Amino acid sequence: MSLLIKIPILLVCLFAVGLPLCSQSTDTSRVIVEDGWIEKMSNKVAFEFSFNNSYNILKVQTATNDIILYPNTPNHLRLKLNYEFISLGIQFAPDFLPGNGDRDLKGDTRSFEIGTGLLFKHWFAELLYARIKGFYLKNTADFVLWHEGQPYIQFPDLEYQSFVVRTGYLSNSRFSFKSLTTQTERQLKSVGSFMPVLSFNYLVVNDRSAQYNTQKSTNVEANMGPGYAYTFVVNEQFYMSLAGFTTFGYLNTKLLTRLPDGTVTTWQDNFIWRWDGRAGIGYNGDRFYAGLYTNVSGARYKQEHTTVHNFDTRVFYHLFIGMRFEAPDFLEKSFRRIRK
Repeated sequence: MSLLIKIPILLVCLFAVGLPLCSQSTDTSRVIVEDGWIEKMSNKVAFEFSFNNSYNILKVQTATNDIILYPNTPNHLRLKLNYEFISLGIQFAPDFLPGNGDRDLKGDTRSFEIGTGLLFKHWFAELLYARIKGFYLKNTADFVLWHEGQPYIQFPDLEYQSFVVRTGYLSNSRFSFKSLTTQTERQLKSVGSFMPVLSFNYLVVNDRSAQYNTQKSTNVEANMGPGYAYTFVVNEQFYMSLAGFTTFGYLNTKLLTRLPDGTVTTWQDNFIWRWDGRAGIGYNGDRFYAGLYTNVSGARYKQEHTTVHNFDTRVFYHLFIGMRFEAPDFLEKSFRRIRK
């Protein structure tokens, strides 16, 4: 187990056995809402540092074989700044993380993600942009004589870009989505909420490695469906979260193939089914918070005019620690005007 994973787990264990690192003194200024279910922390800015292994895989199924492309950045660091109803985050993949930077075998990958979120009492919205350049062929042995320790087939000019817009509705006002995502609130009692979601995805995969015999895929996806989340709370500070979502939607794909005598464009329209399950544990104190989430997600669709079914299931983890600080006066004054 790496040091990055051990530290937060040890901290949570210390809290669990009654050795808190931050004092939890009684505060008469606490803002408790929804009949004692939620504590608001409107006067604090939350700064969060996290580690995750969420990365994008490109998979193409053909009549004879599969093409499975991985980036050489399986692990990422993320920094987030959260205040009131807004969240800003940036994610990158430095070479010093375990599993990153083995360029001789897997090539050079550059990845970057930025996002923002708006969270209100019943509604939330997210906007994400991601860019990855440089992939390697995970199943190289299916195409050439290859054994472990040799360089993989690499695609340094293959580029992935995605824009995601997601929104959802929280049916139960006693349920704090902020306590799980931005930690600008604290859930004080166990509660759940029905949570339908709607998302739009725009994805472009472009191979710029040569002038001919390369492809560019442009994908537009819209999906929606129901979800449910529940937070189990112990002593107002420790919690366990469970959530499940399933969505159904439409996927339109435009495939441009570059040939010596011109380009050929084909189109596909497919119905797609996605599912997502999440589980996590965490500590949410007055100043310090930490947690570990696990995600299981998948998708399935049948390619139009073929007998091919695309099916993929993946598991990720997200480990985070954060601190809250008093918001500067100018920030409180600005948001006070917005609230009015």
